[in-house]
Amino acid sequence: MCEDDLLVLRFQAGDRSAFDDLVERHRRRVYSLACRLVGVAEADDLAQEVFIEAYRALPSFRRQSAFSTWLYRITVHVCSHHLRRRRSESIGLDERQVDGYRGHDPERQALSGELCAQVRQAIDGLPCKLRVVIVLRDLHQLSYEEIAEVLGIPIGTVRSRLHYATQRLAADLRSYVEVG
Repeated sequence: MCEDDLLVLRFQAGDRSAFDDLVERHRRRVYSLACRLVGVAEADDLAQEVFIEAYRALPSFRRQSAFSTWLYRITVHVCSHHLRRRRSESIGLDERQVDGYRGHDPERQALSGELCAQVRQAIDGLPCKLRVVIVLRDLHQLSYEEIAEVLGIPIGTVRSRLHYATQRLAADLRSYVEVG
């Protein structure tokens, strides 16, 4: 039994401090996913909302899926609901560099920063249903099966959405990719 399962069982048995441990184990991933789905400005509030929802629902959690998968599902739901309320297409990713490059070559850093901005903008321009599969797969490394479970859709739909999202990103970023 994994640590999350033990913490869930402790919480369900009445040990409310176990939830604090679950939050500490998963807060960065929840915040990161919220940043990528709705932007940095609103991610803190939405991450808190995710954990409030999880706290309320945890007593009835039946462990039919991993706790992390269940928490991703709540995060996607909370963020999607927020986006529907907001109805805006100006969703930004957090300002961290995607590739993590922190070298001392100013030219490379400038180009890398420009490319990161273009990738962020291209991902932001995707419809929510395509953006969420790209974020879960490429930025959070979830498997097709995990994405299907998080989103409540068939694996074939996950693959199809990834295909369309990748095609759109490739088209949007074509001018930034060197053709050899």
